[in-house]
Amino acid sequence: MSEQKATKLNDPGLIKTYKRLITYSLKYKSIIFLSICSLLVFAASNTGFLALLKKITDEGLVEKNQEAIVFLPIALILLSLVRALSGFSSSYSLKWVSRKVVEDLRFDVFKNILTLPISFFDSHPAGNIVSKLTYETEQLAYVVVKVALDSLKDFLTLLGVIGYMFYLDWILTLMTISMIPIIAFYLKKISPKLRSTGKEIQETMGNMTQVSEEVITSQKIVRIFNAGLYELKRFSFFSERNRKMHTRLAKLSSGNSSFVEVISGLVFALIVFYAFQNFTAGEFTAFIAALLMLIGPIKKLTNITEQIQVGHAAATSVFKVMDEEKEKNSGHLKIKKIKGDIEFQNVSFLYPGSKKKVLDNVSFQISAGQKIALVGKSGGGKSTLVNLLPLFYQYQSGKILIDNKDIREYRIGDLREQMALVTQEITLFNDTVKSNIAYGKRVGLDRIRQAAIAANASEFIDQLEKKYDHMIGDRGVKLSGGQKQRIAIARAIIKNAPILLLDEATSALDSESEKYVQKALDFLMKNRTSIVIAHRLSTVRNADKIIVVDSGKIVEEGTHESLVKRKGYYEKLYKKGFD
Repeated sequence: MSEQKATKLNDPGLIKTYKRLITYSLKYKSIIFLSICSLLVFAASNTGFLALLKKITDEGLVEKNQEAIVFLPIALILLSLVRALSGFSSSYSLKWVSRKVVEDLRFDVFKNILTLPISFFDSHPAGNIVSKLTYETEQLAYVVVKVALDSLKDFLTLLGVIGYMFYLDWILTLMTISMIPIIAFYLKKISPKLRSTGKEIQETMGNMTQVSEEVITSQKIVRIFNAGLYELKRFSFFSERNRKMHTRLAKLSSGNSSFVEVISGLVFALIVFYAFQNFTAGEFTAFIAALLMLIGPIKKLTNITEQIQVGHAAATSVFKVMDEEKEKNSGHLKIKKIKGDIEFQNVSFLYPGSKKKVLDNVSFQISAGQKIALVGKSGGGKSTLVNLLPLFYQYQSGKILIDNKDIREYRIGDLREQMALVTQEITLFNDTVKSNIAYGKRVGLDRIRQAAIAANASEFIDQLEKKYDHMIGDRGVKLSGGQKQRIAIARAIIKNAPILLLDEATSALDSESEKYVQKALDFLMKNRTSIVIAHRLSTVRNADKIIVVDSGKIVEEGTHESLVKRKGYYEKLYKKGFD
């Protein structure tokens, strides 16, 4: 089967996608009903305008009827008011619905993103995900208005105008509308091109967002490696591709309009030839006006195909994220507080799509309150061990027990509530100091201050311009490495979880900052089960037990002194100083 056919079979289909999109609109039935009523009035006013035009020509201009000369201008003003009010009501109400639909979609997409497994984010660039939340959902706002408002208004206009044309002369009307199947056939041929172009526009927008985000958040690396030209070429490639796709879309759209113009010219010639023998001046004027009134809606309806295809591509992309399999949460046990006993029993793990095991039949025990150091070469599996405890990834075999219960039996939210995490690469948010310390918790300023004091962070926070209300910038850019670490430790203190996971929080710090951070960590680890990924000897010496990991296996286990005496793998690391 060719790739094109396979893609077509996997495509959920335009009708199915739009049905799903319409369900979002149907939450606001009363507003939609108001809009449809307004559209009906607007469409009826078009027909009324044609009838009024016929009377103005025949009775006002040809016959010079005095009653008509007075009455018809007043009728025209009243009709214009009706058109204006009904047009405003229909347009505003449907635009309001479209914004609500986009708001609901964004909420649902973001809500679903929060439930996706960590592996999803490993395989999807952040820029592409952000693009779905911003650009692609925004596309749907335009489509909802275009498809719902313009197509419905134009369709009702067509019905009203064609009905009046039948009233004037049914033979000529039939001859005129016989051109519609030709237009429909043309649209059927052009639709697949519009769809594929719309899909590529979405992809290139996601790529541009991704590159932009990476460059903006990595300015120091970009500049120190003098990679500005490289990044510019990368961005320009996707920008150029996006431009070409938009140009292609414009070409197809313009082709639609030109095709309709040619068909309209043929119809005009037919009407003029027929009118010489069969129409009064008023009938001819009304019929020509009706035809002119048809051209706009027909051109819009041909161009609406372009928007439908773009919207289909955007909706498919957005719904794909919403349909991603959620993080497994099969546990049912509720827990408020655990002791902190941990046991790995023959645990093996490999990442999705990989054939090599990252962990192979790993077993060890940690008693509640113990401080455990994981040491070994980079890539040996230390971080994976830590990531399995909060079930960031699902292990394939074996068991991990906390307080003698399989962690998969616990409700995943309750399980993670028992753990605090401090990593070498600190994650902070573009918010105030106090919001970052209290992250996810509703706590008072006094408790935040106490946590900051315990984390040795109060000394620099009190020197900030707005103290605890100070904005720290994107990812804490306004703070030093040591300051960010201490904010993260204060955040962990606030959580007060019985299990602490540390990815050597001092390895990237200068000696002065390390002293402050190490004191804060010592306070944080008191009476907690602590698992530390260690790169420095100073951290390892104080551990109750050291677990040496190599190539996904536990090769040694014991205290610092006992492992040094054993003269094995650990002693080699010890002599190298770990770094």
